[in-house]
Amino acid sequence: MEANQEINLSDSLETAVDFETYGLFMIPVTKYNCSDLVDDVLKWARNQDFVKHDRNAISHNIQQIGETNQILKDLPHVKSALLNVARKHNETGLNYASNFEISDCYLEVAHQGAIYAPHEHSNCLFSGTFFISYDKEAHSYLKFKRNTISNTYPIMMLPYSTMTAFNLQEATIPYAAGDVVIYPSNLTHGFDSNPTDNRIALTFNVIPI
Repeated sequence: MEANQEINLSDSLETAVDFETYGLFMIPVTKYNCSDLVDDVLKWARNQDFVKHDRNAISHNIQQIGETNQILKDLPHVKSALLNVARKHNETGLNYASNFEISDCYLEVAHQGAIYAPHEHSNCLFSGTFFISYDKEAHSYLKFKRNTISNTYPIMMLPYSTMTAFNLQEATIPYAAGDVVIYPSNLTHGFDSNPTDNRIALTFNVIPI
């Protein structure tokens, strides 16, 4: 061996790494605690009537409490807190150079057997769910679904031998009553049949301004 000959250490390793796998296009989902607002929302709800809503095509056994956006007018501190959640979500994820406004907001109660079919929201940037009354042992959890449709053809899904971060078709995050979960509006979300009554959540959509 010549004295000045360069040697790569990996040349002598049978298990040298010869490939790398990257995870691209991460989707941010943020949890933020707003439990100090729960009592105010419940107090507001006691003075409201059930109203008709236009989401029957994707939901079952769901009732809306109060008119859309009315809670934002009656409880401006709730609106301020939700916008703060949207800003925090943006700052820790997408970091868009924009201000935000809430385009629509409604309080819903899911009764026993209630479902929300997987869906997305259009004409908005972020969507959020503020869990007012939620028991993880008794109520359905919010699920996010992997996109399996492209603009031109279905995305092939095959049986897998082990579960990985890349082949998950459904996922969720841990949360409790008083938490707000906020996510991109085009991320498919919904929940399966709700086992018991009184699952109450405030849903809102955020637009850039």
